[in-house]
Amino acid sequence: MKTLLPLLLAATFAISAADAPRLSRNVITPLEKRIDERIQRLWNDNPLALVGPTRGVYLPGYGMVLSAEMNLATANISLMNPSLSEAEKVALHKKKVERLPQLKTAMKDALIATAVSLELLPATDRISIALILPRYSAEDPAGVPLQMVFEGTRQQLLTAQKAGPAAIDTAVKITESN
Repeated sequence: MKTLLPLLLAATFAISAADAPRLSRNVITPLEKRIDERIQRLWNDNPLALVGPTRGVYLPGYGMVLSAEMNLATANISLMNPSLSEAEKVALHKKKVERLPQLKTAMKDALIATAVSLELLPATDRISIALILPRYSAEDPAGVPLQMVFEGTRQQLLTAQKAGPAAIDTAVKITESN
């Protein structure tokens, strides 16, 4: 029995060391807040950019997923002005299309910052930021996705950070869907 106990302890330690690291809420919550702040700072004329707070989850075997719902631009709709004129619809659409490149740059930067801060995340695990971009019912959907997902492995993102902007563009996979 005395010789079996050290073997059991060693086996237990080896098994627990082999488990994928779990990111606690204490690690995830600051990441959520940083994404929220980044979205809120994007455009001064859009104080309602963030529709709902960012939520993060660690998925063992996959990695870190952060999701948020945001507006690229908001329309001037209220009780006194319940619908948009054609000119307002065109201007809203134009503003959203113009802001997409800024959003892409901001989310690529957010992915890199997240990769740097997640030291506990294995290098092969992915980091994903999923954004839902809602539309008004009468809005022209052309050129503006309903969802964008930005992702890369932690190692790819860290390597790209050191190599520069062109490498970041290659390391970050962006998927757009309607």
